[in-house]
Parts: sequence; C-alpha cells; structure tokens
Amino acid sequence: MKNRLRKVLFSMLIIFSVAFVALILYSITVYESDYPEFSSYSAKKTGVKALYLLADRCGFQVSRYHYPAKFIKESPVMVAYRPIPALFNEPGEEQALKQWLGNGNTLVLIIDERNIGNLWIFDFIAEHMSRHEVTAIGNITATWYWLENGLVCVMDSADGFLNENISASDAAVAFINVLTRINNPKVMFNEYFHFMQVPSPHIWDLIGYAGQLVLIQLVLAVLLFTVRGWKPFGRVRSDRIMVLRPENEVVRALSGLYQRMKAYPLVLSNYYGSFTRKYGRYLSMNSAYRDKALRLLAECEYYLRKGELSRNELRKMVLGLEKLEHEINKSSQIMRKG
Repeated sequence: MKNRLRKVLFSMLIIFSVAFVALILYSITVYESDYPEFSSYSAKKTGVKALYLLADRCGFQVSRYHYPAKFIKESPVMVAYRPIPALFNEPGEEQALKQWLGNGNTLVLIIDERNIGNLWIFDFIAEHMSRHEVTAIGNITATWYWLENGLVCVMDSADGFLNENISASDAAVAFINVLTRINNPKVMFNEYFHFMQVPSPHIWDLIGYAGQLVLIQLVLAVLLFTVRGWKPFGRVRSDRIMVLRPENEVVRALSGLYQRMKAYPLVLSNYYGSFTRKYGRYLSMNSAYRDKALRLLAECEYYLRKGELSRNELRKMVLGLEKLEHEINKSSQIMRKG
C-alpha cells in the first residue's frame, strides 16, 4: 500500500513539477526579443527600456503590465508611453481606466502632439478637472490635471524619451522629477497598449509574491515527502516506535551509510550487535521472546558468516529485529504499568 501510494505521489509530483517549470518559463519568456517600438522591453533606438531602467535605478519599484485595466488591483503609477489609440480607446479599456482614475490613482501619459486629439482622456479631463498646472524642465513640459479623485500628468516631446535620444535630452530628469512629485514607489509601465497583451492574469500573477513563496514551499514539501517517505533529515525510519534512544540514532545513521554503499553485511552487523547488547538478557532467561530471538539471531549469524546477502534478505532481517524489539519494549511497558 505504501509503495503504491508513493508511486502515485511521485507521478503527481512529476506532473506538478513539469507544469510548475512551464509556468515559470512562460512568465519569463512571454514575449520574444523582437519587441515592438515604444516598448519598455526594447533596447532598440525606438524603445524606452532606458527609461524603465532609469526609474528602477532611482529606487522605484518598476513593473510591466500586460492585461486589461480592469485587472489592476494595486495602486501604482501607470506610465503609458505613446499608447496606440485603437487600444487606449477601446470601450472596455476606457471604462476601466475611468473607474481606476476615479479611485484616486495616477496616470503619466507621454505622447507627441500628433495624437493628442485622438484620445478620450482629454474629453474626460475637460469634464472632471478641478485644477491644472504646467511645469517645464528644459525642453520637456509636464501638464498636471487634478481630477475629482485621480491625477493625470501629460508629458510632451515623446521622442526625447526614446533610447536613442534620452541621454541628449531633458526627458530623464523631467520623468524622475514627475515620479518624485507623485511620491508613489510603485511604477507600472503599460505594455498592453503596445499589443503585448495577455487576456487575463495567470495564476502565478494572481497569487502574488506571498502566494508564490507558499507554492514553492509546498513543492519542496511534496518533493521531500515523495523522495524520503516523509521522515525528517537525520532521523530514523522507525521513529514511530517508542524505543527512540540516542544510541539508536547512531546505529541507524551508520547503517544508512553502509546501505548506500551496498555493504549489506555491515548493515546487518550493526543491527545484530545493537540488538544483542540491549536485549542479551532475554537470551539467557526463559521468556516469551527467547525462542523467537534465538531463531532470528541464528539466521542473522548465518548471513554474517556467509558474508553476503541481498537487499531483500537484509530488509527481512532488519524488519524482524525491529519488530521483535518493539514487542519486547511494549511488553516491558505493560509490566511496569501493571
């Protein structure tokens, strides 16, 4: 029964491990290296990876987002660099972003003047703006719009934020100043608006960091249970028996080492010597276990003289000795209680 259960658990572990590894690889390699332009993944001239890394080096907790806005559960600063109008203006995305802003969140929108009139956000700002402010750092202008609850910061001169231009423009300084003023450590670059989309978060994202840690610990626990039969490291296989004395630990530790070396006679010799030292008195007096012990020890002596035995024969001898030891100690406890 134990062997069958172990086989089932081992099969489940293999399936679970393969699925777990596939999930990790999927999380790491969702997209190929040929990223679209304006992506924070792209190190090409038309990417904004330098801007993403800059925010990270400045101490912000940066991340990338690939899902519809309705799945946003935290309250990070959302950075949308040149969002594709067809995606940004989707009715479902528009409604979700309006609700998200209404919950007091902040959107940093980096655009160029060519598509400023094609986005719904400016009509929304006109309807709900309570005040606005314009700040300029070098050739970059940041316009702040305070809504009834949320905040939108629109930054122009989008070309200055590209990898090929950021070192020669004021975009880097302006962007960090904007994030510092917002004073939110979590900054999220929206990749959904560049067709780098996933319909919904997968399990690995939904469970969060705490859940991921618990899942990893669970995998390790199942692995230990399957491989070692759920016995702690350094303990003996017969922990359930009541005769856990310190000397037994040494005997079983040495026996385990010999067994790994396939020195089965040495394993049997350890158990034989330990048994005769502890229970030799039962061999010199009439008791219910004398005859059984003599027969079992005689069989052990036969294999020791022979100098060779198989693993199954060793298992039979050791289990017999442990079973007899358990019976003797159980009988002694009953006598003491009586």
